[in-house]
Amino acid sequence: MTSYRVKTGHDVVLGSLTVLDPQPDPGNGIQVTRRTYAGDHSVADQGRYIEFTWSAYTNSTDYATLLALFGLNASTSSAAVTVYVRDEIYAWVRMNGTAIRPIPGETVKWGDNQSRPLDIVILVKNLETAA
Repeated sequence: MTSYRVKTGHDVVLGSLTVLDPQPDPGNGIQVTRRTYAGDHSVADQGRYIEFTWSAYTNSTDYATLLALFGLNASTSSAAVTVYVRDEIYAWVRMNGTAIRPIPGETVKWGDNQSRPLDIVILVKNLETAA
């Protein structure tokens, strides 16, 4: 079974990527912000990105550790990463991108009753094939 993986920096080899544990929800694979159609019927996709989502995480310490895997923390809102993800046809691919720290109250919430991070979304944008 293949797994979602990440490591800070671009063009990191597959064997050096860290397996995410727990794994994120499967999600939609790589998506695009814009698709245009040319007169010759060709298609051009722009702004490739992927969202890593977790419905719940164990506690704030583990959440900080998760962010650190993506090169993120309280003072770092974006970082260069290499990820291993499913592409548009759900094949596993290694991609370079920019990880974006979740926005409190929007792409991560604190559960009052559960007292832990909920609905976490880590965006990785500007995806390009890793060398």
